[in-house]
Amino acid sequence: MQRQNAVAISCKNHSGTMEQDVEIPKYIERIKQQYGITNDYALAKKLKVSQPEANWFRRGKKTPNPSVCIRMANLLGKNPIELLIVAQKDRATPDAKNHWAVALSAVDLVMNVPERPRYLPHKVEAIGQELRQLESQMLSYHGTIAHSEATHLMKTVERSIDSMMERWQVWKRDGSLFPNYLLANQDAVKRGVTIRRVFIFDHAQLASQADLADCLQVLNDQRRAGVTVFFAFREELADTLTFQRLIAAYRAQGVTQEINAAIFDDEVLIYSRGYREQPFGLNGSPTAVPMIDRLDITWNPDHLHTLTPTPLFETRYVHPFRGDRSFLTKFQRLIAKSKTRTRVS
Repeated sequence: MQRQNAVAISCKNHSGTMEQDVEIPKYIERIKQQYGITNDYALAKKLKVSQPEANWFRRGKKTPNPSVCIRMANLLGKNPIELLIVAQKDRATPDAKNHWAVALSAVDLVMNVPERPRYLPHKVEAIGQELRQLESQMLSYHGTIAHSEATHLMKTVERSIDSMMERWQVWKRDGSLFPNYLLANQDAVKRGVTIRRVFIFDHAQLASQADLADCLQVLNDQRRAGVTVFFAFREELADTLTFQRLIAAYRAQGVTQEINAAIFDDEVLIYSRGYREQPFGLNGSPTAVPMIDRLDITWNPDHLHTLTPTPLFETRYVHPFRGDRSFLTKFQRLIAKSKTRTRVS
């Protein structure tokens, strides 16, 4: 830390008692030493205040206003935020002083981050971006960070997760959520968390035997991790009012692609805003890895109410996954129903 630990300044007041726990006089002394100031007149001229005010600042009898704090910071070559917080701490009640001291320590940390290794300023910048987003009750993450942040969030859940997955390919063995996020799911289940996840497929996604095998692999991996797995077919689910309302709510949030969403303990909701195929491999033919390109995390009460996937589990077209045979039976019925509709039309 470039800023030295503050030392409480004790100054005698008119009654002979001591003024305790004020720090501004220490900065005044630094200004005097740096600029060769020996009297209050010269100090007042430097700070652009009256001579009595300069005397009060020096003795800890008065706290400078923000303009004077900024002027002092400029004279010392410091970040004005430091002096502004020190002044707030000096004028605070004894109970509040500790809180301002913590704030000052945080400023010290942020303002004095070493340039090397490059990871440190990069990390502090990322934290700053998150803090600026907090007021909107939503955090947004892009690229690979989106996947790691989802894993971090999984470590905080205590009771339950309800989840829906339309872009189920991200769970494949070569997908971006396997194995780290799935292992985080497994750890949550070990802690006693109940995870319900519904995968939503459509006929076109399962057109080939290879696609069907990938689908069953994903469902079975989920079940092995302790997740209570459900599935539905979009062609059927699209007829339900519950699904229609959910789609409309996400479209209102600007989600134009398939919906992947989960609500944690009924208090935090995550959902994907975009996806991409990331080429993997610098030698030979690259392999396309399905990835979530942007992930939003929200605790806004309105979003929790309108975007939660929980009502889907009460619809008649969401089925528990009990193994390959029952899934394939329902899938074959869907195909037969689709062919019947085609002939009728």
